[in-house]
Amino acid sequence: MGVLLVSADKIKAFTNISENVDDSLLLSNIQIATDIGLQTLLGTSFFNHILSAAEADTLTGPETTLVQSYIQPYLIHRAYWEALPEIWMRTQNKALVLGNTEQGVTASAKDMKYLRSIIQDRYEFYAQRMMDYLKDNPNDFSLYYSYSSNEGMPPSKENYFGGIQISPGARRLPPKGIKGYLDPSSDL
Repeated sequence: MGVLLVSADKIKAFTNISENVDDSLLLSNIQIATDIGLQTLLGTSFFNHILSAAEADTLTGPETTLVQSYIQPYLIHRAYWEALPEIWMRTQNKALVLGNTEQGVTASAKDMKYLRSIIQDRYEFYAQRMMDYLKDNPNDFSLYYSYSSNEGMPPSKENYFGGIQISPGARRLPPKGIKGYLDPSSDL
């Protein structure tokens, strides 16, 4: 397992995850949230720099602020979002098993999805705050802005995605005889 920027104990302290949830379940999802979520936001080069500097304890002042005030709150909620399906349903030998408790009734898949949507709103909020901080402090995070195509993933410049993306310009040629629309901002 790589460098973790947030602990299982911190996730339990700042969410409603019970103290009796296995740390190993949370640790694997912290890693997933870091690799998939955080790397997408920071880009591979800056992401690797932050992890290396955190491990070597060589973060600059602005990088320490980035990690403590922006990355950790993001990872707390992103890791919780990642872990929730595994907390709700576990893979056992020869079966998938829903949790069972004497103190309550097991939540339905619909209930779990509802809770995940709330948690997703939270981690997206913290992701946007992180991106705003990076945008407002370009001199402190030059590596974030110096991406080249051979460095892996580029840093994300937008947090929210509505599910539809249409690039400027014609998406496809219109049928013969029908005048097509061309975006005025397009180079075509």
